[in-house]
Amino acid sequence: MYINSEHKKAQELLDEQKFEKSLIAFNKALKLNPNHPDILSHRGVLHLHMNQKKKCFDDLELSLRLDKDYSYRYAALAYAKDYFGDLDAAIELYEKAVQVDPEDAISHNNLGLLMEKRGYQKKAKENFEKADRLAEIHEGMLNKMDELEKQEESFNKENTKANEEKSNPLPKPGSLNIPKGEPLQPKKLKPDAQQTFGQVSKDLVTKKSVFKEFIGFVKNGFKLKE
Repeated sequence: MYINSEHKKAQELLDEQKFEKSLIAFNKALKLNPNHPDILSHRGVLHLHMNQKKKCFDDLELSLRLDKDYSYRYAALAYAKDYFGDLDAAIELYEKAVQVDPEDAISHNNLGLLMEKRGYQKKAKENFEKADRLAEIHEGMLNKMDELEKQEESFNKENTKANEEKSNPLPKPGSLNIPKGEPLQPKKLKPDAQQTFGQVSKDLVTKKSVFKEFIGFVKNGFKLKE
């Protein structure tokens, strides 16, 4: 998630709303990794909080130019455009975000909000419905990921126990005799070759808790306002 230690420090300071100190850390982070799209994007969000419109747009637009195949870049700039009052540009960018990644549920949701704001109720409803469907799919994948994590954890515990017993040359009193022949090998867990939809996006993997919160909003009939 973090590109270097200064990036991590900058984000933590931003979360604490220590904007000036956060900016210093972001600038140091960019010296270590010049023009990195993630650092630029996060610094752009900082400029938004500081109400620095031009600097916000400069960072987010450069981040987008450097990483055009990632829908989040369009969505981040769309959010900033809407925040500073350019609704038409925000709609266009959210449309581009879902074109780049048709399974971006959050962009569908936010595009629906802007369509609703423009009075396009039918289009807004279509986007909300897409967001709902994708949220259900994502939730299924997240649950599957949780299940695989539990299975892997269980396997690791059993494997550790087996290795400990193997390292002990003397059998425990009362233990069963091991039959002769080929030793049984534990089965390795691996995910299905084909996933239920596309490829798991970077945000879905690294920000699972955030997406679960989003799913909660959608399933309870709410729409995100940010």
